[in-house]
Amino acid sequence: MNSFSIVIPLYNKVNYFQQCLESVLCQTHQDFEIIVINDGSTDGSENILEKFEDSRIKLISQDNQGASSARNAGIAIAKYEWIALLDADDYWYPNHLEELQNTKVKCPKASVICTNYEIVLEKTYLKQASFAVDIQSKPDYVEDYFEASLIDPLAWTSALAFTTPIFKEVGGFDTQIKSGQDIDLIVRFGLQAKMAFNPKVTMRYHRITENNLSDRTGLRDKLAYINKHTAEEKRNASLKKYMDINRFSLGIQAKMKGDKALFQQLRQDIDVSSLNFKQRMLFSASGFMLRKLKSIQRKLVQKNIYKSPFK
Repeated sequence: MNSFSIVIPLYNKVNYFQQCLESVLCQTHQDFEIIVINDGSTDGSENILEKFEDSRIKLISQDNQGASSARNAGIAIAKYEWIALLDADDYWYPNHLEELQNTKVKCPKASVICTNYEIVLEKTYLKQASFAVDIQSKPDYVEDYFEASLIDPLAWTSALAFTTPIFKEVGGFDTQIKSGQDIDLIVRFGLQAKMAFNPKVTMRYHRITENNLSDRTGLRDKLAYINKHTAEEKRNASLKKYMDINRFSLGIQAKMKGDKALFQQLRQDIDVSSLNFKQRMLFSASGFMLRKLKSIQRKLVQKNIYKSPFK
């Protein structure tokens, strides 16, 4: 019960992967295996493994099939019950697995656990995750995942761990979804699993890296995870509001890129009461104004000032 199987999907992350692996090997909690699924990298990312001599590291190679397929493949061969996910361009602080283990001990009924995290928006700006509910000072069970995740998601992929039974129960990663597969999985966890959250920051997420999946897929690809749970939204008001926030985010991107049809489709599906005042104002703004505001936001971030429509 103290062991973790760490699953890392790898696709063209040569500038980040070594630091990622080093962050795992430097953990204060050392009871783990590392499963790297090389998903058809073409930049030699997998060769970085030659620098490490550790019997706990396993490399599996496959043709490029996407992160969902890679993660499913890694989890399928994991020898431990608890799975910890890590993306190859993210970074764990040395306390990550220790705090996951502490969360398991303090919240023994949880089958899905996560820790707090930081987001690198620009090279000079590190954003702290913000949540829509008050966070306890110690690990605790999550009452309503969707309500808590209206600003930043309470669970981030590389800060997440879960048991193999709950992963199988919810159906694993959906390989038909090209973008937002992790959000889709966590939505199913939020509906079916007992979740727990640890407020200690234990990992760093890079918003912008080379070969970022969210940047390589089209906006319409994201409709798959957004529209997948519409039936359940009718029965779950918190999920409806959470998914409307996701629709808002995609709608803003669609308007900025001139996809009027996609924007109209998303606007029709949104309950406007799900949005705060700033979000409603932005939703009614022109594409030109949104692009201008986005440019201003980036300039402010460069000055270590971050303004968000989500709070």
